[in-house]
Amino acid sequence: MRTKHLIPNNAAGLTYAARDHAAREDYGGGDGGGGGDPFEGFPDAVLGLIVSKLPFRSAVAASAISRRWRGAAAAAPALDIDFAAAFPAAPRRRAAFAAAATAALAPPCPHPLRSLRLALDGLFDQAFAASAAGHLASWLAAAAARGVERLELRLPRSRLAVLPPSLLACTGLTSLTLRLDHYALPLPSLAPFTRLSRLHLASVSLTGDFFGDLLSHCTELRYLILEQCRIVALCLVGPSRLRSLAITDCSWTQESSLAVLEMPELRSLRYSGAMATRHIIDGDVSLDEVVLAIEKPQVKPREATLRELLTLVGNVRSLLLSPWCIEQFARAEEWLKVRLDRVRQLSCVIDRREEGALSIAPLLSNCRNVEELHVSVVPSQGKRRRCSDGECHGVPRSKGVTVKHLKGVRMQYIDESKSGLELVKILLKDAPALETMNIVPSMDGLEQAKFRRRVLKFRKSSQNASIQFCTAG
Repeated sequence: MRTKHLIPNNAAGLTYAARDHAAREDYGGGDGGGGGDPFEGFPDAVLGLIVSKLPFRSAVAASAISRRWRGAAAAAPALDIDFAAAFPAAPRRRAAFAAAATAALAPPCPHPLRSLRLALDGLFDQAFAASAAGHLASWLAAAAARGVERLELRLPRSRLAVLPPSLLACTGLTSLTLRLDHYALPLPSLAPFTRLSRLHLASVSLTGDFFGDLLSHCTELRYLILEQCRIVALCLVGPSRLRSLAITDCSWTQESSLAVLEMPELRSLRYSGAMATRHIIDGDVSLDEVVLAIEKPQVKPREATLRELLTLVGNVRSLLLSPWCIEQFARAEEWLKVRLDRVRQLSCVIDRREEGALSIAPLLSNCRNVEELHVSVVPSQGKRRRCSDGECHGVPRSKGVTVKHLKGVRMQYIDESKSGLELVKILLKDAPALETMNIVPSMDGLEQAKFRRRVLKFRKSSQNASIQFCTAG
């Protein structure tokens, strides 16, 4: 936000706000009190709330509008201090950025601070790194003095970009996000954060001892998110109030393990990227939502690893599976070893190849009580494999697949391949309770019209089924 047009005559102290107020006085619209600042009557809390909705660069610029706005940034209940966004074309203005951040975080008369985001990418330059480390420590100390509740800290990869001890002084935190670029040092104990309910860690190395200390002290923790972390052992042993666990694109050591024991309130598990070598999940864990977006590993895993994992967590109300997970159970005899009777909402991401759509037919046979089905097709880098009359690369035609409770189907980017049409035909034929089927074809124009005509000719077991074609997902 530029301020030159807001202060056309700085020497005379004239602003547009004062000019308009003086004009109203000339026309008798004022209260007779002269040409004062119209914002003079606004309390600090209102000005701070307005400034908290702005980026930090605009919040600093707003302080130059008038004398009344000078301390508005310091009164804001939420601050988003991002160096790269504040000076995208002038990265050398580090000293000015540090001075503005210090003025906003450590005012003479501090106001309560609810939320703070510090994104310091580019601040730790070789010549300014030592000063940046000192500023970071003072900013966190000021935030702790103002009782900050939600904190997000993003540090670049630098030898001096380390977590200062003043971080542990923020004992009132309820939400903490640490995005540390290849942070090599071990994380400090988070024992002082007894009120913490949400923890998000990204790009750090974690051991089993860290999680044991975390759950023993942070007893109010409800949401745990691990993103691109290097994990040796993830051992979560209760009793704990943890409700959601997300493991996204993490790397595991060769003999890694994932253990979840005595977590009666755990309801959601999101597991994507690489997979641990061993999984131990207590039978008392009652999950409602599971996302298994596991990618194909570079080294072939133990044959029973995925089946054991799906046996432990698969019998949930909402289940999402990645292409590689579905591929491991392409044979119907594999699915007989897994019970999925509780699944009500099933989402499948499949590769675009000849047998891709039909690969979920054995899965549907096992999910007898599913009510909603979402199928999304993604491009496949593999070669297209031909189908024979009886099988498609080991995938049977799945005659007799019956989903009696299926009510809604959404299929995204289904093409005119033999397996795609066959899956649509099976669902229309063997779903007597089907109400709606939304199809987003992957082709346009005449090919889409041809595909639509072929689908509408299929026999439907449900007379109330409505088939709708959409152009966007």
